Amino acid sequence: MPARAQQVEPNHHFVTIRVTDAASLDRILAMDFDLASCQKLELPVHLLEVFATDADIEKMRIAGLDYRIEIRDYEKHIAKQNAGFTSPFALTPPVGQGAMGGHYTLAQIEAHLDKFAKDHPTLCTAKVSLGKSVEGRDIWMVKISDNVQVDENEPEVLYDAVHHAREPLSVTTTLVYMDWLLSNYATDPTAKRIVDTRELFFVPVVNPDGYEYNRSTNPNGGGMWRKNRRNNGSSYGVDLNRNWTTGWSAPNGGNSTNPTSETYRGPAPMSEPEIQALDAFLKTRKFVLGCSAHTYTDILLRPWGYQSGDPTNVADYRVIDAAATKVNQINAGAAADVLYIAAGTALDHYHVAYGMFGYSPELGRSNEGQFWPNPTNQVAISNRHQDMFKTFSLAAGSSIDIVKVQMAEGPGSNANGIIEAGESAAIRVTIENGGALATLTNVTATISPSTSGVTVTRGMHDFGTVAKFTKADNTTSPLLLAVATGFSAPSIKFDLDIQYEGNSVKETFDIPVQQPFEIIGTDFETNLGFATDPADTATTGRFERAAPQGTTLNNVQIQPNQDATPNGTLCWVTGASSGTSVGANDVDGGFTTLVTPTIDLSHVRDAKLEFQLWYAETGSNPDPFTVAMSRDGGTNWTTLFTRTNTGANWTATSLDIPAPLTATMRFRFRAQDTIQASVVEALVDDLRIVGVTNPANMSLLGGGQRGSMLRLAFHGVSGAAGLPLLSTTTQDIAVPGIGGRLLVGFTGLVILPPFAYGTENRVVLDGPIPQDASLVGIRFYWQQLLVNGSSLQLGNSPSIRVQ
Repeated sequence: MPARAQQVEPNHHFVTIRVTDAASLDRILAMDFDLASCQKLELPVHLLEVFATDADIEKMRIAGLDYRIEIRDYEKHIAKQNAGFTSPFALTPPVGQGAMGGHYTLAQIEAHLDKFAKDHPTLCTAKVSLGKSVEGRDIWMVKISDNVQVDENEPEVLYDAVHHAREPLSVTTTLVYMDWLLSNYATDPTAKRIVDTRELFFVPVVNPDGYEYNRSTNPNGGGMWRKNRRNNGSSYGVDLNRNWTTGWSAPNGGNSTNPTSETYRGPAPMSEPEIQALDAFLKTRKFVLGCSAHTYTDILLRPWGYQSGDPTNVADYRVIDAAATKVNQINAGAAADVLYIAAGTALDHYHVAYGMFGYSPELGRSNEGQFWPNPTNQVAISNRHQDMFKTFSLAAGSSIDIVKVQMAEGPGSNANGIIEAGESAAIRVTIENGGALATLTNVTATISPSTSGVTVTRGMHDFGTVAKFTKADNTTSPLLLAVATGFSAPSIKFDLDIQYEGNSVKETFDIPVQQPFEIIGTDFETNLGFATDPADTATTGRFERAAPQGTTLNNVQIQPNQDATPNGTLCWVTGASSGTSVGANDVDGGFTTLVTPTIDLSHVRDAKLEFQLWYAETGSNPDPFTVAMSRDGGTNWTTLFTRTNTGANWTATSLDIPAPLTATMRFRFRAQDTIQASVVEALVDDLRIVGVTNPANMSLLGGGQRGSMLRLAFHGVSGAAGLPLLSTTTQDIAVPGIGGRLLVGFTGLVILPPFAYGTENRVVLDGPIPQDASLVGIRFYWQQLLVNGSSLQLGNSPSIRVQ
């Protein structure tokens, strides 16, 4: 191995720069800082994350930038963070127990590859050198497939990592995926499906010299060397992910001609032996998709990087985007648009030179340790993105998944919305080919019920072949089930088996026999604990529960004169008063948020969030109105709906609430005026949760504030009686002769007056929460005992804490 040149590297500091306009952003990008991340806040505000030397910070000061030093002496910070962590050098240590601050050293990575091949010789090849690095190190590759020594005619996928030497989580996540494929091949249907039908090639370390250099200078992690180790004369290194041909000399920036820069592109495209070796290998294969892993920011990047905009097959990309980010819920898009201009990158070259789908996932978040997360976060990050890596494998060929299954009354039924004894059930299935190739064989669906009293009358459907990135359904020819006389189950359970190309995709469904109905809701005439967010930034037009006052602009109604509820008055509106002009009390200068109380929906299936929305936005570059959900009481949010187009009328809106549903669901409505100064008004009314739940269950809606109201919705059956139980304690016991379990405790138990169910299977009661200060902090637990003739059934037990 050639001797490593010694040089003193400057210390780095982790710095954030706040940018409020596009021109300033372009000016900062031209200053050639070591840019790690670019987060879009409330547009157009950006927060740049930079690893800066003392000289860089001086440049920021002179330029008058709005910067903040978040972590001084980053390398020392990481060393201190990992000082208490020790791990012996072992052949195959678990994730987080590598010898470099929990991260794997180059020797440990190579040992992993050797062990994969030794333990799974029929599925994984021994490592093969694609060529040598600048300093003479091997660039290793391994292949994983079922007949691994045979070059089969199967879709091929490339996974590479560590183009940048300071990004160890890129290789860790890749190794975790390789291990999952091999260790679960015999037991996991998805792992077997991938290995049997794909040829996967892994190049875990594209930049071995830079990676080893970081170990030598910072053996406990924290090394900030990014480039390879080319000797430029007065400096070292070329950014390997700026050395690819495509976009290398693009006029939009995105790399540097300065050899001292962290994004130095090299003296010529493909000048570096590491890139030459990988490119030569690409020429020998027919890859459909390439995943070039990086860190950090938790976003998924695709072309273009060297220019703004999208490639012509962006529709196909977006299908893969959606599937790849379904579980990890990260943002996906063109690199130049969601991150920053980057020219001469692998993802653009994969796309242009080889017709591949080119992706670069940026793994991990800033608050998880930036480039060098601690051992706990190493495990969390690498696990979080495994589903994305699986999706890349599946997307390279035909890949059939079940999108939606619906059950309704079939032929000969009475059309009352309930599948009853003696009737039939029609099963309509929607499937999707989320892959880049059409299926080679017809796709069939077969149903097998397991609920007693249910038999098959039409059990198979042939979808024919399914083209790439398209859906198919059996709407006109549903699968049919017969329901026996005397059937009384609340749902029908069945297995659905999708067969194609020798693959089997199986799922079990348990679908209620009743159509969805209102679980709980509000017309906002009553105070049920909805609230605004203290973090709102809007200077005017914040949400309030009030009667709207009409405003117009150019004869267009911007804010209505009344709410959406017939005979109602109140709704949530962004500044109810009309003011002196249409723009006087609309949303200005930031965002405003309406948040629901915490709602227990753990007992609900097939749920939807429905509401009336009025949204008016007059800008040519409109601000988005968004609706998001949280499963953990408001800590983490997932966007369900985005609207930028103005409607200027009340619009019924229905959003699927994806499972799993929890006991701590919340929903958030946000309007903003930050992109462009314009008139923005948003109104929300008549909100309800629709879904299916079993008789005897109940739902609560309220924030628990003293003086506010609490709404209780009891679910039962017509002609039955409900007995509400209330307690300040809990238990979980079986009661002889009563279905379900008693969940409210005997201590503090109060049995409230019973009520009767009429023609509807739902009873709604409102009650005030007393102003009594002694109740603050006490949690009250509810439960219903449903009495239906001689049948007794206990339901769920929602609760509320008095505030």
